Amino acid sequence: MTGRSRVMNPKEPYIKRTIQVHLLQHNVKRMSKFFTLFFLTLLISLLPLHAQVSLGLRGGLTLSATQIKNSQGYKSNSLGTSSQLTNLHADLMINVPVYRRLYFQPLIRYITKGAYLRPLPSKQGVFVESANQLKLHYLEVPLNMVLKFPVSLGKIVVGAGPYVAYGLNGTYDLDLIYNGSVVSTDSHAIEFNYKDRGIAPGTQLRRFDAGGNLMVGIEFNNLMVVGANLTRGFLNLDRTNSAKITNSYFSLSLGILLDREDY
Repeated sequence: MTGRSRVMNPKEPYIKRTIQVHLLQHNVKRMSKFFTLFFLTLLISLLPLHAQVSLGLRGGLTLSATQIKNSQGYKSNSLGTSSQLTNLHADLMINVPVYRRLYFQPLIRYITKGAYLRPLPSKQGVFVESANQLKLHYLEVPLNMVLKFPVSLGKIVVGAGPYVAYGLNGTYDLDLIYNGSVVSTDSHAIEFNYKDRGIAPGTQLRRFDAGGNLMVGIEFNNLMVVGANLTRGFLNLDRTNSAKITNSYFSLSLGILLDREDY
């Protein structure tokens, strides 16, 4: 029996890549529809409970960091360092009584995450591109279970839960470095698709983020609320898997309850 050698079509790698891109776009559309359906279902399910549910609005300060670690040894810093980025967030807060002091408290949060990234190692006589300031804008939904403890000035609130986030867009500054000095800086958009240039060679970001968070706060008798959140992302944002990229942030919030049906 004689064997036959297979002649590879030169367009085959391109065709495979095109198919992969179409599949990814299809999956993103499906996830976007799921995310929209989740919002609508959540809001509709709360309508019959209006007599028991209270809403609130709040906003505040966010200190964020984006941790990046790749196989070449590059590693960005975390919260509490010069790499952290200061931004703002805004929340729609929902309080749903569950049992006595236990409440379900989902949020719909617009937030900017990101960091100041450390420059890549430079080589003498070679131009190196390195991302600098990274800003990622998300629509985020923390799903917290909280306990509320009555005190004289209101209620002390502690809780925890997971979160999911949908990337809207973002920007980053790209430095051109030569012999350790920045020659020029250009700003680039992030659309969370294959058209993105990438914050590092071979690195592109996923649209979705997910993780967990801890929170503590006070609901005052005069309807004012203050709170603090510490959030850590568990999902690797690099869809090429050439690096490990995660988000984290600490936030301080100030706001007001629109009603007091849960009191």
